Amino acid sequence: MMEGILLFSGVIASITLGLVEVLKRTQKIKKNFLPLVSVTIGAGLGALSALVPELGADLSMGGRVSAGLISGLMATGAWEVAKRREGFTTDTLK
Repeated sequence: MMEGILLFSGVIASITLGLVEVLKRTQKIKKNFLPLVSVTIGAGLGALSALVPELGADLSMGGRVSAGLISGLMATGAWEVAKRREGFTTDTLK
C-alpha cells in the first residue's frame, strides 16, 4: 500500500511542480506561501485522480489525498534542490 502511495505521488509531483510554477509566474504569490500552495495543489490533484478511472491505482480516497500531499512536498523539495541558492550559507564549494 505504501509503495503504491509513493509511486502515485511521484507521478503527480511533476504535474504539481508545473502548476505551481505557472501560478508563480502569473499570480503574485509570496515565496513563503509556495510550499503551502504546492501541498494544496498536490492534495487537490490526488483527490481529482479518483474521478479518472484510467488511473488504475488501487488506492482509497485517503491514499490518493495522502499521495497528493506527498507530491506537493516532493515538488517543493525538488524545486529547492534544483534552484541555485546563493548567500544563505557560509560554506562555499571550491
